[in-house]
Amino acid sequence: MLVRKKTYIFIDVEAALIRGKQQIIEIGAVKLFPNGTIETFSQLVQPYKFKKLSSFIHELTGITTEELQEAASFKEVIAMFKKWCGHDSIFITFGDFDRKVMEDECARYRINSEFLYPMIDFQQKYMIEYQLKNHPSLLGLLTELEITVNTQHRALADAISLLKIFEVLNGEELIEKQKTNKFILLLSEFRQRDNDFELCITYLNGTVEPSNLSIQSTKTMYKCLPFEVREENKVAENGEEQIIQKIVIESDPEVEKFIKEYVSQLNEKVLITRSGMRQLSRIHRLHHCVIPKIEAMTLQKLLNSEEAVSLFTLNGQSVNRYESKIRKLLQEFKHDIVVEFDKRNLFIKEEVGV
Repeated sequence: MLVRKKTYIFIDVEAALIRGKQQIIEIGAVKLFPNGTIETFSQLVQPYKFKKLSSFIHELTGITTEELQEAASFKEVIAMFKKWCGHDSIFITFGDFDRKVMEDECARYRINSEFLYPMIDFQQKYMIEYQLKNHPSLLGLLTELEITVNTQHRALADAISLLKIFEVLNGEELIEKQKTNKFILLLSEFRQRDNDFELCITYLNGTVEPSNLSIQSTKTMYKCLPFEVREENKVAENGEEQIIQKIVIESDPEVEKFIKEYVSQLNEKVLITRSGMRQLSRIHRLHHCVIPKIEAMTLQKLLNSEEAVSLFTLNGQSVNRYESKIRKLLQEFKHDIVVEFDKRNLFIKEEVGV
């Protein structure tokens, strides 16, 4: 077992949908020092131009409109929280919601959010460790691990629950084990034409360092997959029988071999895709291939620009020119990738001998 050397801050926020946006109404956190001692932080937050809390959030959390009306603003609370956090801590959340809403609130108030990193999604780490497809809930995990808690759906209580889960699962070892400097960029295009589907899959192996990005290999598969339209009988909700048309695409043994090739290389790497796995999942199912649960990023979030993401497309080019363009683009946007690896605490730190 590792001797704990780092300070961890387990953070949870409660938020409410106010004027169409999620706004934080409570921040709770537990600071775990290397020696095992803890400190806690808990503050209600008055949302901007707040009037009334919904009955649903009130019933869920027990927080009242009156309490929020008397609470400090986000700007005031985040200043207190930043001071309480200090320096050189690693933040732990359960799911990606807390990071997103904290980043959004800081951006709304033009507050620098750099003090919040590195921030690790422990729910994702747990799913990777046990290769889970479905996201476990905090309550479900507490029950599974036979951890008893008194309160839920309050920020500090949920942060304490996360700390207990972290300790039971030897969270520090789990995080260290999943660190990696390696990634695979996986891009696909799948377009229906008159008689077939045009398929292009490119995967690129690379390594990220704190100030650099290097590319080891690039490989592309281009194929046209024939399809046929079949008619099937289907019973509608009203009981009527309908005839529907279904597109049946032919699989291809070369594509299957290519997919299995990059799937076999995914272990202990970060998977970067254009915008997620939706399109790729269809191709994988067709060829009976499954992507393991691993750390994942998307260009859509990394670059935060539809125009920049659109550059990573074939767009009628030859395969050689396309691969060359992708390599150049990765160098152009390497800072965004390096920063995200750092924010997620993924870099493997080399031991320095004395």
